[in-house]
Amino acid sequence: MNSTDWISGGLFLAIGIGLIASGSAFPAGVGGLPGAGFFPQAIGAVMAMLACALVVTRRKKDASDSIQMGNARQVAGAAGLLFVYLLLWGQGLFILRTAVFLILTLRFLGQRWWPATACSAALTAFAYLAFDTALNVSLD
Repeated sequence: MNSTDWISGGLFLAIGIGLIASGSAFPAGVGGLPGAGFFPQAIGAVMAMLACALVVTRRKKDASDSIQMGNARQVAGAAGLLFVYLLLWGQGLFILRTAVFLILTLRFLGQRWWPATACSAALTAFAYLAFDTALNVSLD
C-alpha cells in the first residue's frame, strides 16, 4: 500500500472527526430544520467515510497515483487558483467569481473551452439555487 494513502487517509479522518465534534457544539435546529452544526457534521461524516474507504481499498502502490513532475504543475496551478478564489471570498458576485474559477480550473487541467464552460455554468447554477433558493442562504 502506498504510504501517502495511509497519511492522507489518517489526516482526512482526523479532520472529519474534528468537524463532527465541533459541529455538535452548535445549537440544534428548530421545527425540523437543520441547526448550525448540520453542515459541518455532514461534511465531517462524508470526509471520514471517504478517508476510511481510501485506507481500506488501497492495497498496492500504483506508480500512476504518485505526484510526478508531469502533473505537479497542474496540482500547483489548481491550488493557486483555489487560493485566489478564496482570497476573493466575500467580495460579492458569487456567480461570476465561481463560474470564472471553475472555467479556469477546468481549462488548466486540460478540458476544452465548451465543456469547461458548460460544466462551470451548471455547477455554479446548482450551487446558487441550492443555497440561495432552497436553503435561503445568501452567497454574496
